[in-house]
Amino acid sequence: MEFLDNPEGHPGSKCIRDGVEGVCTSIYTCLTAVQDVKDKKYPPLCRYQGDTPIICCTDCELVNDTRTMYISQTSGRWYFRNGQKARDKCLDYMQELEPCGDHFTATIAKDLDPERKCYIPRPTAALLGYGLDEDSAQWVCAGSLISENFVLTAGHCISSPSLGEVKYVALGILKRSDPSDIWQIYHVKRIIAHPDYNPPSKYNDIALLETQTRVVFSDVVRPACLHFEEIENDNNAEATGWGALGLRKGLADTLQSVYLQEFPEDECSKLYPLHRLLRRGYDHRTQMCYGHHEEVKDTCEGDSGGPLQNTFHISSCQYMVIGVTSTGRQCGLLGSTGLYTRVFSYLHWIESIVWP
Repeated sequence: MEFLDNPEGHPGSKCIRDGVEGVCTSIYTCLTAVQDVKDKKYPPLCRYQGDTPIICCTDCELVNDTRTMYISQTSGRWYFRNGQKARDKCLDYMQELEPCGDHFTATIAKDLDPERKCYIPRPTAALLGYGLDEDSAQWVCAGSLISENFVLTAGHCISSPSLGEVKYVALGILKRSDPSDIWQIYHVKRIIAHPDYNPPSKYNDIALLETQTRVVFSDVVRPACLHFEEIENDNNAEATGWGALGLRKGLADTLQSVYLQEFPEDECSKLYPLHRLLRRGYDHRTQMCYGHHEEVKDTCEGDSGGPLQNTFHISSCQYMVIGVTSTGRQCGLLGSTGLYTRVFSYLHWIESIVWP
Protein backbone atom coordinates (compact mmCIF):
# COMPACT_ATOMS: atom_id res chain seq x y z
CA MET A 1 0.00 0.00 0.00
CA GLU A 2 1.25 3.50 -0.83
CA PHE A 3 1.48 5.89 2.10
CA LEU A 4 0.69 9.55 1.43
CA ASP A 5 3.03 11.92 3.28
CA ASN A 6 1.32 14.51 5.50
CA PRO A 7 3.77 17.26 6.56
CA GLU A 8 1.41 18.47 9.31
CA GLY A 9 1.29 15.14 11.14
CA HIS A 10 4.19 15.54 13.55
CA PRO A 11 4.52 12.97 16.37
CA GLY A 12 2.25 13.96 19.22
CA SER A 13 -0.19 15.93 17.09
CA LYS A 14 -3.87 14.99 17.10
CA CYS A 15 -5.49 13.00 14.31
CA ILE A 16 -8.77 11.26 13.53
CA ARG A 17 -9.24 7.60 12.64
CA ASP A 18 -12.70 6.27 11.84
CA GLY A 19 -14.24 9.14 13.77
CA VAL A 20 -12.09 8.51 16.85
CA GLU A 21 -9.48 11.01 18.02
CA GLY A 22 -5.97 9.64 18.12
CA VAL A 23 -2.39 10.80 18.16
CA CYS A 24 0.31 10.71 15.49
CA THR A 25 3.05 8.34 16.60
CA SER A 26 5.59 5.86 15.28
CA ILE A 27 3.99 2.73 13.86
CA TYR A 28 6.27 0.80 16.24
CA THR A 29 4.65 2.29 19.37
CA CYS A 30 1.06 1.47 18.41
CA LEU A 31 0.09 -2.07 19.39
CA THR A 32 -3.08 -2.21 17.28
CA ALA A 33 -1.03 -1.27 14.23
CA VAL A 34 0.65 -4.69 14.42
CA GLN A 35 -2.68 -6.45 13.99
CA ASP A 36 -3.78 -3.88 11.39
CA VAL A 37 -0.79 -4.63 9.19
CA LYS A 38 -1.26 -8.36 9.72
CA ASP A 39 -4.89 -8.02 8.57
CA LYS A 40 -3.83 -5.70 5.72
CA LYS A 41 -5.82 -2.85 7.27
CA TYR A 42 -3.15 -0.18 7.18
CA PRO A 43 -3.63 2.67 9.69
CA PRO A 44 -3.89 6.26 8.41
CA LEU A 45 -0.49 7.84 7.83
CA CYS A 46 0.38 11.20 9.37
CA ARG A 47 3.81 11.51 7.75
CA TYR A 48 7.22 9.83 7.57
CA GLN A 49 10.08 10.40 9.99
CA GLY A 50 13.04 9.14 8.03
CA ASP A 51 11.99 5.64 7.00
CA THR A 52 9.56 5.25 9.91
CA PRO A 53 5.84 5.72 9.21
CA ILE A 54 4.14 8.07 11.68
CA ILE A 55 0.57 6.79 11.88
CA CYS A 56 -2.68 7.77 13.57
CA CYS A 57 -3.02 5.59 16.67
CA THR A 58 -6.17 5.47 18.81
CA ASP A 59 -4.76 3.16 21.50
CA CYS A 60 -5.30 4.40 25.07
CA GLU A 61 -1.61 3.85 25.83
CA LEU A 62 1.44 3.51 23.62
CA VAL A 63 4.08 0.80 23.98
CA ASN A 64 7.86 1.07 23.85
CA ASP A 65 8.57 -0.78 20.62
CA THR A 66 6.40 -3.46 19.01
CA ARG A 67 9.47 -4.84 17.26
CA THR A 68 10.57 -6.19 20.65
CA MET A 69 7.25 -7.99 21.21
CA TYR A 70 5.82 -11.37 20.30
CA ILE A 71 2.41 -12.98 20.62
CA SER A 72 2.02 -16.15 22.65
CA GLN A 73 0.68 -19.06 20.62
CA THR A 74 -0.96 -20.51 23.74
CA SER A 75 -2.50 -17.51 25.52
CA GLY A 76 -2.75 -15.02 22.66
CA ARG A 77 -1.17 -12.36 24.88
CA TRP A 78 1.49 -9.91 23.74
CA TYR A 79 4.87 -10.04 25.47
CA PHE A 80 7.96 -7.84 25.19
CA ARG A 81 11.17 -9.58 24.31
CA ASN A 82 12.73 -7.80 27.27
CA GLY A 83 14.22 -8.92 30.52
CA GLN A 84 17.54 -10.05 29.08
CA LYS A 85 19.41 -8.88 32.18
CA ALA A 86 16.85 -10.46 34.51
CA ARG A 87 17.03 -13.68 32.51
CA ASP A 88 20.84 -13.77 32.54
CA LYS A 89 21.04 -13.09 36.29
CA CYS A 90 18.41 -15.73 37.01
CA LEU A 91 20.42 -18.34 35.15
CA ASP A 92 23.68 -17.12 36.71
CA TYR A 93 22.29 -17.48 40.22
CA MET A 94 20.97 -20.95 39.46
CA GLN A 95 24.40 -22.04 38.21
CA GLU A 96 26.43 -20.37 40.95
CA LEU A 97 24.37 -21.51 43.95
CA GLU A 98 23.95 -25.00 45.31
CA PRO A 99 21.10 -26.84 43.58
CA CYS A 100 17.79 -26.66 45.37
CA GLY A 101 15.55 -29.68 45.81
CA ASP A 102 14.88 -32.41 48.37
CA HIS A 103 18.26 -32.10 50.09
CA PHE A 104 17.88 -28.33 50.20
CA THR A 105 14.40 -28.57 51.72
CA ALA A 106 15.45 -31.20 54.27
CA THR A 107 18.44 -29.09 55.36
CA ILE A 108 16.26 -26.08 56.08
CA ALA A 109 13.66 -28.22 57.83
CA LYS A 110 16.29 -29.63 60.15
CA ASP A 111 17.91 -26.26 60.86
CA LEU A 112 14.77 -24.18 61.36
CA ASP A 113 12.19 -26.63 62.62
CA PRO A 114 13.56 -29.60 64.59
CA GLU A 115 10.03 -30.85 65.16
CA ARG A 116 9.61 -31.22 61.38
CA LYS A 117 6.27 -29.46 61.28
CA CYS A 118 4.68 -29.24 57.87
CA TYR A 119 5.76 -26.19 55.91
CA ILE A 120 7.53 -25.25 52.71
CA PRO A 121 10.61 -23.00 53.08
CA ARG A 122 10.96 -19.95 50.86
CA PRO A 123 14.58 -18.71 50.95
CA THR A 124 13.68 -15.71 48.78
CA ALA A 125 11.21 -14.34 51.36
CA ALA A 126 12.02 -11.06 53.12
CA LEU A 127 10.36 -9.50 56.16
CA LEU A 128 10.54 -5.68 56.43
CA GLY A 129 11.18 -3.83 59.68
CA TYR A 130 10.30 -0.30 60.83
CA GLY A 131 11.42 1.62 63.93
CA LEU A 132 14.36 3.25 65.66
CA ASP A 133 16.38 0.09 66.25
CA GLU A 134 16.38 -3.63 65.50
CA ASP A 135 15.29 -4.64 69.00
CA SER A 136 12.10 -2.59 68.91
CA ALA A 137 11.41 -2.85 65.18
CA GLN A 138 7.91 -3.68 63.96
CA TRP A 139 7.84 -6.22 61.12
CA VAL A 140 4.74 -5.48 59.06
CA CYS A 141 5.48 -5.89 55.32
CA ALA A 142 7.14 -8.47 53.09
CA GLY A 143 9.33 -8.57 50.01
CA SER A 144 11.41 -10.79 47.72
CA LEU A 145 15.19 -10.94 47.54
CA ILE A 146 16.12 -10.53 43.86
CA SER A 147 19.89 -9.87 43.94
CA GLU A 148 22.89 -9.47 46.24
CA ASN A 149 21.72 -5.98 47.22
CA PHE A 150 18.06 -5.54 46.31
CA VAL A 151 14.66 -6.55 47.65
CA LEU A 152 11.47 -6.11 45.63
CA THR A 153 8.40 -4.90 47.52
CA ALA A 154 5.28 -2.73 47.22
CA GLY A 155 5.43 1.04 46.96
CA HIS A 156 3.13 1.47 49.95
CA CYS A 157 5.54 -0.59 52.08
CA ILE A 158 8.37 1.95 51.91
CA SER A 159 6.96 3.83 54.90
CA SER A 160 4.33 3.66 57.61
CA PRO A 161 2.37 6.67 58.93
CA SER A 162 3.12 5.64 62.52
CA LEU A 163 6.50 3.90 62.16
CA GLY A 164 8.29 5.94 59.49
CA GLU A 165 10.41 4.62 56.64
CA VAL A 166 11.40 0.98 56.31
CA LYS A 167 14.78 0.46 57.98
CA TYR A 168 15.52 -3.26 57.97
CA VAL A 169 15.27 -6.38 55.84
CA ALA A 170 15.21 -9.78 57.58
CA LEU A 171 16.20 -12.85 55.57
CA GLY A 172 16.70 -16.53 56.27
CA ILE A 173 13.79 -16.87 58.68
CA LEU A 174 10.63 -18.93 58.68
CA LYS A 175 9.02 -17.67 61.89
CA ARG A 176 8.79 -14.34 63.64
CA SER A 177 9.59 -16.31 66.80
CA ASP A 178 12.79 -17.83 65.36
CA PRO A 179 15.84 -17.34 67.63
CA SER A 180 17.66 -14.05 67.06
CA ASP A 181 20.81 -15.82 65.88
CA ILE A 182 18.86 -17.19 62.89
CA TRP A 183 17.64 -13.77 61.75
CA GLN A 184 19.87 -12.23 59.09
CA ILE A 185 19.10 -8.52 59.31
CA TYR A 186 20.31 -6.02 56.73
CA HIS A 187 19.98 -2.25 57.02
CA VAL A 188 18.25 -0.42 54.17
CA LYS A 189 20.60 1.97 52.38
CA ARG A 190 18.28 3.30 49.70
CA ILE A 191 14.53 3.28 49.07
CA ILE A 192 13.42 3.55 45.44
CA ALA A 193 9.71 3.75 44.74
CA HIS A 194 8.57 3.65 41.12
CA PRO A 195 8.64 7.23 39.77
CA ASP A 196 4.95 7.04 38.85
CA TYR A 197 3.83 5.74 42.23
CA ASN A 198 1.59 8.39 43.78
CA PRO A 199 0.11 7.26 47.13
CA PRO A 200 -2.54 6.55 48.19
CA SER A 201 -3.23 5.46 44.59
CA LYS A 202 -2.64 1.74 43.98
CA TYR A 203 -1.22 2.17 40.49
CA ASN A 204 2.53 1.50 40.04
CA ASP A 205 2.61 0.09 43.59
CA ILE A 206 6.13 -1.28 43.40
CA ALA A 207 9.48 -0.38 44.98
CA LEU A 208 13.06 -1.53 45.47
CA LEU A 209 15.10 -1.57 48.68
CA GLU A 210 18.89 -1.52 48.48
CA THR A 211 20.77 -3.01 51.43
CA GLN A 212 23.81 -1.33 52.97
CA THR A 213 25.86 -4.50 52.76
CA ARG A 214 25.93 -7.31 50.25
CA VAL A 215 23.56 -10.18 51.07
CA VAL A 216 25.30 -13.49 51.71
CA PHE A 217 23.57 -16.30 49.83
CA SER A 218 23.15 -19.70 51.47
CA ASP A 219 20.76 -22.64 51.70
CA VAL A 220 18.27 -20.41 53.48
CA VAL A 221 18.87 -17.16 51.56
CA ARG A 222 18.58 -17.20 47.79
CA PRO A 223 17.42 -14.67 45.17
CA ALA A 224 14.20 -15.16 43.25
CA CYS A 225 13.98 -14.84 39.49
CA LEU A 226 11.83 -12.14 37.92
CA HIS A 227 9.08 -12.77 35.39
CA PHE A 228 11.05 -12.24 32.18
CA GLU A 229 9.16 -14.63 29.92
CA GLU A 230 5.78 -16.24 29.50
CA ILE A 231 4.89 -18.84 32.12
CA GLU A 232 2.71 -21.65 30.80
CA ASN A 233 0.60 -22.00 33.95
CA ASP A 234 0.52 -18.42 35.22
CA ASN A 235 -3.23 -18.79 35.79
CA ASN A 236 -2.23 -20.52 39.04
CA ALA A 237 0.33 -18.99 41.38
CA GLU A 238 1.53 -19.01 44.97
CA ALA A 239 1.43 -16.04 47.34
CA THR A 240 3.45 -15.96 50.56
CA GLY A 241 3.70 -13.68 53.58
CA TRP A 242 3.52 -13.24 57.34
CA GLY A 243 0.21 -11.35 57.21
CA ALA A 244 -3.03 -11.75 59.13
CA LEU A 245 -4.46 -15.27 59.31
CA GLY A 246 -7.89 -13.99 58.37
CA LEU A 247 -10.36 -11.18 58.83
CA ARG A 248 -9.76 -9.46 62.20
CA LYS A 249 -7.13 -12.06 63.13
CA GLY A 250 -3.54 -11.60 64.25
CA LEU A 251 -0.38 -11.72 62.15
CA ALA A 252 1.04 -15.14 61.34
CA ASP A 253 4.12 -16.29 63.22
CA THR A 254 5.12 -18.75 60.48
CA LEU A 255 5.49 -17.80 56.82
CA GLN A 256 2.22 -18.67 55.10
CA SER A 257 1.74 -19.99 51.58
CA VAL A 258 -1.46 -20.09 49.54
CA TYR A 259 -2.12 -21.20 45.96
CA LEU A 260 -4.41 -18.88 44.03
CA GLN A 261 -6.19 -18.72 40.69
CA GLU A 262 -6.02 -15.84 38.25
CA PHE A 263 -9.37 -14.14 37.69
CA PRO A 264 -10.19 -13.04 34.11
CA GLU A 265 -9.82 -9.39 33.17
CA ASP A 266 -13.55 -8.70 32.95
CA GLU A 267 -14.14 -10.13 36.42
CA CYS A 268 -11.23 -8.15 37.88
CA SER A 269 -12.67 -4.99 36.33
CA LYS A 270 -15.96 -5.63 38.14
CA LEU A 271 -14.24 -6.45 41.43
CA TYR A 272 -12.03 -3.35 41.23
CA PRO A 273 -14.12 -0.59 39.60
CA LEU A 274 -13.43 3.15 39.62
CA HIS A 275 -12.45 4.14 43.15
CA ARG A 276 -10.58 6.93 44.90
CA LEU A 277 -7.51 4.65 45.00
CA LEU A 278 -8.12 3.38 41.45
CA ARG A 279 -9.16 6.43 39.46
CA ARG A 280 -9.06 4.49 36.19
CA GLY A 281 -10.38 1.26 37.67
CA TYR A 282 -8.55 -2.03 37.27
CA ASP A 283 -5.56 -1.77 34.88
CA HIS A 284 -4.87 -5.21 33.40
CA ARG A 285 -1.66 -4.00 31.77
CA THR A 286 0.03 -3.33 35.12
CA GLN A 287 -2.13 -5.26 37.59
CA MET A 288 -3.47 -8.77 38.19
CA CYS A 289 -6.12 -10.12 40.54
CA TYR A 290 -5.87 -13.59 42.05
CA GLY A 291 -8.04 -15.45 44.52
CA HIS A 292 -10.26 -18.52 44.59
CA HIS A 293 -13.87 -19.03 43.56
CA GLU A 294 -14.61 -22.15 45.60
CA GLU A 295 -12.42 -21.79 48.69
CA VAL A 296 -11.44 -19.10 51.19
CA LYS A 297 -7.96 -18.39 49.84
CA ASP A 298 -6.43 -14.94 49.70
CA THR A 299 -3.64 -12.69 50.91
CA CYS A 300 -4.49 -10.47 53.86
CA GLU A 301 -3.34 -7.41 55.79
CA GLY A 302 0.39 -7.66 56.47
CA ASP A 303 1.14 -9.67 53.32
CA SER A 304 1.76 -6.46 51.34
CA GLY A 305 4.95 -6.41 49.30
CA GLY A 306 5.25 -10.18 49.27
CA PRO A 307 5.47 -12.19 46.07
CA LEU A 308 2.96 -13.78 43.79
CA GLN A 309 5.16 -16.42 42.24
CA ASN A 310 5.39 -19.52 40.14
CA THR A 311 8.04 -22.15 39.59
CA PHE A 312 10.54 -21.62 36.78
CA HIS A 313 10.24 -24.30 34.11
CA ILE A 314 13.98 -25.04 34.21
CA SER A 315 13.87 -25.91 37.93
CA SER A 316 10.78 -26.91 39.89
CA CYS A 317 12.16 -25.37 43.09
CA GLN A 318 13.35 -22.05 41.65
CA TYR A 319 10.69 -19.39 42.00
CA MET A 320 9.87 -16.63 39.56
CA VAL A 321 8.09 -13.55 40.92
CA ILE A 322 5.21 -12.54 38.65
CA GLY A 323 3.45 -10.11 40.99
CA VAL A 324 3.81 -7.99 44.12
CA THR A 325 0.99 -8.02 46.70
CA SER A 326 -0.60 -4.58 46.55
CA THR A 327 -4.11 -4.38 48.01
CA GLY A 328 -7.39 -6.27 48.01
CA ARG A 329 -10.98 -6.55 49.03
CA GLN A 330 -11.99 -7.88 52.44
CA CYS A 331 -9.87 -10.99 53.03
CA GLY A 332 -10.98 -14.25 54.59
CA LEU A 333 -14.21 -14.47 52.62
CA LEU A 334 -15.28 -16.92 49.94
CA GLY A 335 -14.43 -15.56 46.50
CA SER A 336 -12.23 -12.76 47.85
CA THR A 337 -9.32 -11.61 45.70
CA GLY A 338 -6.08 -9.70 46.04
CA LEU A 339 -4.71 -7.09 43.66
CA TYR A 340 -1.10 -7.57 42.54
CA THR A 341 1.34 -5.34 40.67
CA ARG A 342 2.38 -7.07 37.44
CA VAL A 343 6.20 -7.42 37.61
CA PHE A 344 6.64 -8.01 33.87
CA SER A 345 5.38 -4.49 33.14
CA TYR A 346 8.12 -2.96 35.30
CA LEU A 347 11.05 -5.10 34.22
CA HIS A 348 12.90 -2.33 32.37
CA TRP A 349 12.71 -0.08 35.42
CA ILE A 350 13.88 -2.83 37.79
CA GLU A 351 16.77 -3.82 35.52
CA SER A 352 17.91 -0.20 35.15
CA ILE A 353 18.44 -0.01 38.93
CA VAL A 354 19.41 -3.51 40.02
CA TRP A 355 21.60 -4.43 37.04
CA PRO A 356 22.44 -1.11 35.30
